[in-house]
Amino acid sequence: MRFGLHTGQHQTSYTEIRDLWRDAAVWGFDACYVFDHVVPLHSDVEAFLPEEALAPDGPCLEGFTMLAALARDVPAVSVGLMVAAVSYRAPSLLTHIASTLAGAAPERYEIGIGGGWFEREYPMLGLPFPSARDRLDELEQALGTFRDAFGERRPRLWVAGIGERRLLPLAARLADSWNAMYLTPGEFATKVAVLAAACADAGRDPASIERSIALRAFCARDARRADDALSDFASARGRDAERVRGRSLVGTPEECAAQLDRYAAAGATHCAVMAHPPYDREGLELLAGEAFPRVGSGR
Repeated sequence: MRFGLHTGQHQTSYTEIRDLWRDAAVWGFDACYVFDHVVPLHSDVEAFLPEEALAPDGPCLEGFTMLAALARDVPAVSVGLMVAAVSYRAPSLLTHIASTLAGAAPERYEIGIGGGWFEREYPMLGLPFPSARDRLDELEQALGTFRDAFGERRPRLWVAGIGERRLLPLAARLADSWNAMYLTPGEFATKVAVLAAACADAGRDPASIERSIALRAFCARDARRADDALSDFASARGRDAERVRGRSLVGTPEECAAQLDRYAAAGATHCAVMAHPPYDREGLELLAGEAFPRVGSGR
């Protein structure tokens, strides 16, 4: 299993993320990612779901610009954007940006492409908010343009989302990697099965697609401390703590490794750890240094 660190670049600075990425490479992460938003998803605390995007004020660093600088300053890991909203840029412009970054970070650059979802950003960018169907049409066009432009010598191409009717079949036909967010192992296994069926329809080996789960992490040497961190997170957002627990890595490194093993059994070959300010550097170091090496070992 590969391990990525996803750092939402809101309510932070370039220097803080650069230093975190440098440390993440030392700790044992394989890749680091930024997101594609122009306003914070929340004004002061970590948030990533649409219903949590309630107060888009404060700093938010632009994703591709940030990624170009980070690719230069953090040479020890793969780097990528997870994921670019295709309706923010014409497919030809997105491909041009990707080719520039691929040249700046050869063999290390990964790009994710999605249909876009954060409606509040569209008028800020002077863009209409397309229907879900139109956004998926745009996504399919962009994926085709991207693959045609790069051929077999392309950066790793991600598609993110869980829609069974259109998105997973698109991933089966056109993606190198597929990512889903905040699912239980059982929910993830169901989506993996749908993806495998779509691969069969497309005449593709499902093992050729990297399958990723994005999860929050509450890792501490003391299990009670990890539980307290999860409870504080859930309470601050009015969420059910047990629901959050079932879609997160929670506990000691040993417990987090066991949870990752359950995702591996469900079909995951990649885990993206979601980290947003304030970053839990101690927990991330513990996770990478002591949980990741245990995955698949039976320890």
